[in-house]
Amino acid sequence: MRKIILPDKMKGHLLTVATLFGIISLFWISFFAKVVRVKFVEIDFVLKRLEIQKEAQVEIPYTVAKVDILRRLGSDVKPDPRCLLWATTEVGRGWTNDSEDRDFFIDYYIPPDKKAMICTTPALAAALLAKRHEKPLLYKVYPTEDGFHVRIVEGLSEVREPCKNWTGNVDCADPILSRQGVVRYEP
Repeated sequence: MRKIILPDKMKGHLLTVATLFGIISLFWISFFAKVVRVKFVEIDFVLKRLEIQKEAQVEIPYTVAKVDILRRLGSDVKPDPRCLLWATTEVGRGWTNDSEDRDFFIDYYIPPDKKAMICTTPALAAALLAKRHEKPLLYKVYPTEDGFHVRIVEGLSEVREPCKNWTGNVDCADPILSRQGVVRYEP
């Protein structure tokens, strides 16, 4: 078998082309990271549920008003250009305090009377579709004085153990997880 010998000039050109391809690929991946619309945030449903909670709050005055929405994903999972164009405001992120199944969450703000949707990376959308019967999409909506907070619960507690084993820090995947889902609202 013969070995192919490349001249030095050709090696330089191949290296340049490979580097440019890598840079362009990283740009496109970062630009199109959150292009899949998973769900619209159902504000009308939330407002009805909050009204029911307000009526029940007379009996239990110190309850926190929130609506948990657990939805299976269906035909509305598709790429949507509004995921790149609509506004977003992140409020916070972290892990839930449940000792048995800690889930990663991201909190976003939605102004009142604005249409909002949840956009994810293609990888998270595919994972949610694959596990839709075991763990459907969970998001929570909390009313605030000037709008709503929407908490996307990504789950993915299984990444904490490999992080601890590899790096010694259970939160090593937080920067990656925080980029998986976003709530966007109409400008």
